[in-house]
Amino acid sequence: MPHLLILAIPVPPRSLEMLGELTEEREVATPFGPVGPLARRQRSGQNPGVWILPYFGSPTRTDPRATIWAAKDLGVQRILAVEGMVGLAHDLTRGDMVIPVDYIDWTKHQPTTFFQQTGAGYISQKPPFCPDISAAIRQHLPRARPVIYLGDEGPRHETAAEARMFQQWGAQARGLNLVPETYLAKELELCFAAIGLIAAHGADREPARGEGEVRRATREVLEALPAIFATLPDPPTCGCNHLQDSARQRGVLSNDWRTWK
Repeated sequence: MPHLLILAIPVPPRSLEMLGELTEEREVATPFGPVGPLARRQRSGQNPGVWILPYFGSPTRTDPRATIWAAKDLGVQRILAVEGMVGLAHDLTRGDMVIPVDYIDWTKHQPTTFFQQTGAGYISQKPPFCPDISAAIRQHLPRARPVIYLGDEGPRHETAAEARMFQQWGAQARGLNLVPETYLAKELELCFAAIGLIAAHGADREPARGEGEVRRATREVLEALPAIFATLPDPPTCGCNHLQDSARQRGVLSNDWRTWK
């Protein structure tokens, strides 16, 4: 199965060449709006490659349900997001690399489920992110630090008071692109995990002066991605692809995921 790479950080197009040759571009129509353009890249001898979805620079956010539905429609099982984040913890600074291991949902206007009619979205959030992908990230990016992620929706920055409140809750990094995507992926039995690159300090600190740290960290991540994807066990051992087994057995959901609602 192909993977989906969500890029929620600016990346020079030529940097993506390390993921392989461009073999296909397409847009996916979904019940929640179009997704794309997506680009498929494949390295020599690698099959079936990686779909890449830019999640940065658009004036409007793609409906998270559309993103996850499109991934399922493309035959994807695993989604890996790379996001630029705000370092709420005072020991995080520009260029640091993190792995979200838990999250707090502070979104207010995002869709929360595919299942408005059946209640099939009542799924355990433990673990919050796919353990197979997270383990592969830790193996190939050992300096990445585990953090609790605060999912916000912007477009504004947090205030200093909010930054202090988030820290009191235990949040260490803040971002805009992993929630609700991570739990919507669970609803469609997809694996989802992320790599975070700290691009700014929280609002209760002085701004960090940039000296190319984020650019270098981004390249480090891109160089590690082929090894991360190659390390993933096939078939998955995480159980993400069986999260709706009970609903199917009870007749709440059919075997055709496109009919789920």
